Amino acid sequence: MTDRMKTASGPGFDFFLYARGKNAVQLDLNGIPRLLMGRVTLEEKFSETGALEKKLRRHDSVDMLSIGLESLNVLPFGCEYAISRNFEITDGFAEFADDIAALHHGRVGSLELEPMTFTGSPAAVSFILPGESTFRTVALKEAQELYSGSTPLLMLEVTWADGAVVSYSTGTDLWRHGAAGKIRGASAGFTLAFDGEMLVYERKVLIYSEETEPEKRPWRFKNLLAWRTEKAVTLPETDASFAVTGCQVNPAARRDVRKKVRSGRGNMLMTGISPRICAEGSHVEKPGKTGYDHFDLAEYVSFRLWANRQLMKNGGSLVMQPEKENIFINTAAVQNLSSVPRPLEFCSEVEDV
Repeated sequence: MTDRMKTASGPGFDFFLYARGKNAVQLDLNGIPRLLMGRVTLEEKFSETGALEKKLRRHDSVDMLSIGLESLNVLPFGCEYAISRNFEITDGFAEFADDIAALHHGRVGSLELEPMTFTGSPAAVSFILPGESTFRTVALKEAQELYSGSTPLLMLEVTWADGAVVSYSTGTDLWRHGAAGKIRGASAGFTLAFDGEMLVYERKVLIYSEETEPEKRPWRFKNLLAWRTEKAVTLPETDASFAVTGCQVNPAARRDVRKKVRSGRGNMLMTGISPRICAEGSHVEKPGKTGYDHFDLAEYVSFRLWANRQLMKNGGSLVMQPEKENIFINTAAVQNLSSVPRPLEFCSEVEDV
């Protein structure tokens, strides 16, 4: 019997979301599995592998520039926990959110998000923490622990010998991934290790002491995956260009760039692309408050889809040109922003074969 799944496929990739089983997600590049995402663990003992499936759906956009995948599982232990995932898949990207809630007036305690396993003997890895100005790059030749600490990785990029690249980064809500550092009686643990064959990133975002009563609240963690299987991209000639500055999570910045696209025609070029961490609370509806650091890379990804969807109605497109000084310029995510998103594919579904 095959686990029920929903799929999304496009140029060089196949993406699988499983209802049940050891892994929730699998990403294949050029027909080869590259990334496996496991399951959530709660209270350090309740694994999502024992959850009951409640929802597994796929939503195709009319223009096939994006495919939505969503799932909902309920873990029938403790107070019962609901674990939902929502993905938006586009050419070269997957934006997704994990929502974890305790049912029956319960509380979400210690929480480990899906461990990420990069398979097939990756050749190299680069990663960066919030606040760092350069990537740490390591050639993977022998078993070793590359990172262990209480701070989450801002971005992790993995490269294989055939040139395929997969990267993971936190979503705009960077402050949630590091929330344990601001909760009394809580801590966090993030580890990145290579066993000689596979690279594994583990994310224990909340570890509560026995004496600490967790907050009565649900949790959401936004994330971003990016991938590349080819470097050469043919860009269209542009008819108009405009520059952006500052944090793109800022509502004023979002309104401004959308206004430019709505009034534009043909092929447009957006310059000044420079993903960054911003601490301005008003950008995330927390005016006057501190501790809400956010990372605006995912905002560029969302805008790429929105803008091309608008311009393609009249035969146009939009590409982005990164600032040369930006530390993310050579990453798969920023390189993908420099290309026009290609349509995804209709693909068959497998149901309990």
